Amino acid sequence: MHTRESRGARVAPWIVFGAIVAVAAIVAAFLLLRGHDGELPWGGDRSREYTVGLTDQPTSLDIRTNDERGVEQALVGSVYETLLTSGDDVSVAANLVARWIPSTDGLRYSFVLRDGLTFADGSALDASAVVASLQRTIADRHVGYEELGDVAEVRNTDASQFTITLRKPNPRLLWALTGRAGIIYNVAAAQRAGDDYARHTYGSGPFDVAGSDGSSITLTRNDHYWGRKAAASRIRLAYYKDEAALADAAEAGDLDVALPREAATAQRLAKHDGLRVDDGVGMRQTMLALNNAQESPFSDVQVRQLTRYAIDAAGIAKTQPGSAAQLSGPIGRLQPGYVDLDDLFPYDEAKAASMRAYFPYAYFHEFTVLTDETHRAVAERITTTFNDVLSMPATLEVVDTRELARRVADGDYVCALVTLEGVDDYRRFVDGSPMFHYQNGEAQRIYEDALAKPDYNGYRERMRDFDRVVSQDAASAWLYENKDFVVTKTSVGGVPAENSSWRLRLAGLAPRS
Repeated sequence: MHTRESRGARVAPWIVFGAIVAVAAIVAAFLLLRGHDGELPWGGDRSREYTVGLTDQPTSLDIRTNDERGVEQALVGSVYETLLTSGDDVSVAANLVARWIPSTDGLRYSFVLRDGLTFADGSALDASAVVASLQRTIADRHVGYEELGDVAEVRNTDASQFTITLRKPNPRLLWALTGRAGIIYNVAAAQRAGDDYARHTYGSGPFDVAGSDGSSITLTRNDHYWGRKAAASRIRLAYYKDEAALADAAEAGDLDVALPREAATAQRLAKHDGLRVDDGVGMRQTMLALNNAQESPFSDVQVRQLTRYAIDAAGIAKTQPGSAAQLSGPIGRLQPGYVDLDDLFPYDEAKAASMRAYFPYAYFHEFTVLTDETHRAVAERITTTFNDVLSMPATLEVVDTRELARRVADGDYVCALVTLEGVDDYRRFVDGSPMFHYQNGEAQRIYEDALAKPDYNGYRERMRDFDRVVSQDAASAWLYENKDFVVTKTSVGGVPAENSSWRLRLAGLAPRS
């Protein structure tokens, strides 16, 4: 018995060692598969597929030439990537570019790319590929090229570094590289395929486009992706003719994710068992646009200011289901130069009436408050304010949304309650645009001074001054920033709502933990 025990003691260490090696190998393999971020390198189940419902189908996949919001929403971030991205407080953050160094005079920027970047076909996304893409954007005048108008030269210094040299300072350059001007295309692969951007994509994002038809775009996971791999293997972007059809599909269980544009649709879906509604700040701005043309009563700054005092903007912002936050100036939270200006024109009917007393009763001729059905209730409230508080003879005119947008764009209105997309609409308060017919020498000087700054931070600070001056002058009566909505089945998540109407970030779409 003792001999057997001794023999067992001699054999046991080898058995234990072998078992340890086997377990260690299994653990190592599992950890290798999990990747650096704790997820499987392909993000989970290779067969996981989702359907996302939207209403704004792009007419072409050619994001170089198609300026539609729908194509940017579908492709930028998911299929195509930009050199830089927007960070907290509208700062500029790393993306494809890891770091950058501007010259003190603002005429030269040196950029260093992240390590290991690739396009969807597995080819290297290096500095020469970046230079080729930027040069093509400028030469062929792709959407956003104007932001690169001061570029004198783009060249790569080695495989991971490139420089942009300017003819004069352009403090918006870094911000431009977070948008359309900063998209990097696989120019070499596109040329080999005949530059068929309308049907194929040549990006570096977590997804590639497998195909599109008259009602959908199919995305497949890019397993060559340089960063964290997408959780889904396949996502179908399904487009519906209107919000009602989208809501019907979501309620029927046909969609894993839906992106309604209207608050009424989001409210409807929030009542449905099995669906969850998230919201975040978007780019759209709801405002009472004031026509500053000479024949308009709002050509007078005091009339514009008393109008702002008379309107309960804070109350409207709090009670409207589509409101993310009150807005009191031309620049929103997701744009460089935003500042909280809600204290400039607090709701004060007595002050508004006192200011109105400076004008004889017959000074104001009858005018129309123009709006669409979506904004009818608020427009009725404002029309009542004009008549009962300000003794300004106003009537309400409700038209369809397209007619409203056309008339406001053409300046064919006196005042109009409208929601604008908000992307760079603040520039319309610089150039005397027909939309507002607004001109202010001080605002123009500040804007020009902002553009002359050598760096982005200086530009952003000066744009805050611009925002304040235009708001103090009551160029219009801003009310609130609109929400963007993301509706999901309660079993899934990972799609951020903020700015989702422009940038639909789908890499995190996965089962909700």
